[in-house]
Amino acid sequence: MPFGDWQFYVVTAVAVWGVWAMARSLLPRRKRQKKWTGLTIEGERPGTDKNR
Repeated sequence: MPFGDWQFYVVTAVAVWGVWAMARSLLPRRKRQKKWTGLTIEGERPGTDKNR
C-alpha cells in the first residue's frame, strides 16, 4: 500500500465518496413530516371563516 503517495489519498477519497453516493441513492428516503396547525390562536380551524 503506497501510504506516502498523494494519489493514493485522492483515489481513496473519490472511491469513498462514490460508495457513499451509491449507497445513498439505494437507501429509502425518510419522509418529511408535514408541519400543520390544527387550531389557530383564536381556536378556529385553518381554512374556516368566521364571517360566513
